Amino acid sequence: MTRCKYNLFCLTLAILFLAALPCLARATEKSYTLAIVPNLPAVTLHKNWTPIAEYLSRELGVKVELRLYDKVTTFIEQTQAGDADFMYAAPNMFFLAYQKQKYIPLVRGSNMLRGQVFVRKDSPYTKVKDLEGKTIAIVGPKNVCSVITRHALITGQNIDFNVSFSGSTINVAKSVLLGKADAGATLDSSMMEDAREMQNELRVLMQTPQIPPHPLAAHPRIPKKVRDAVTAALLNLDKSEQGRKMLEAVKLTRPVKADYKRDYSFFANVDFDRLEKQQPKPAK
Repeated sequence: MTRCKYNLFCLTLAILFLAALPCLARATEKSYTLAIVPNLPAVTLHKNWTPIAEYLSRELGVKVELRLYDKVTTFIEQTQAGDADFMYAAPNMFFLAYQKQKYIPLVRGSNMLRGQVFVRKDSPYTKVKDLEGKTIAIVGPKNVCSVITRHALITGQNIDFNVSFSGSTINVAKSVLLGKADAGATLDSSMMEDAREMQNELRVLMQTPQIPPHPLAAHPRIPKKVRDAVTAALLNLDKSEQGRKMLEAVKLTRPVKADYKRDYSFFANVDFDRLEKQQPKPAK
């Protein structure tokens, strides 16, 4: 090979190598997935969580990619399989993933959750025992309000009852007011947010003990230094007005470090199999 051809060959290799660098960088760039429970429309979750994902990406120096779902069942299946590096889930769904994969809760909000059972203000039912054999409207079978209220009714009150699924807090309230269900069960905070104008027409019969809210958790395969960095980054957001707005949008208001034993071991007492077998009754 002549010197001219050799130099041309070397120049070509150099150009090809430089052109390939961006592709190589993208191929080797570290990334983590953050799975979000589908408790709101996907477009809303994307809007609320994108600033958090971008912030964590900058703080960690790696890409944090949102993973959104159309169905709660898909979210539960994939988190129980350990597909997500990080997850934000309802407490009961986190517990199920913890059982299978030992996800580690990192951060949660400070606003505690409490379920409640209510009837129409003019209902003849004055105590929970009166709901024996009656129909209670709930949002859905896997929502945290459904799990904690049904658990309280079955274990604490020891009554049998039917359920109907209404799909949303406001529909639960409407089902009770229209007489399609004898009672309803929701989170008290959800009633305040979604059905405030109906509360004067309803009467609360029972409230559950408070439980900690949704945690952001990490799969144990994530290095501890990365988990600690995520925890610190989210806690630091609470130090600025803009950061607090970001946290409020994703229900991590006034974040604190989460702890499995303190916050979520309660769910070890819940008979999920029994709740799963409870079949809905058609609305009246």
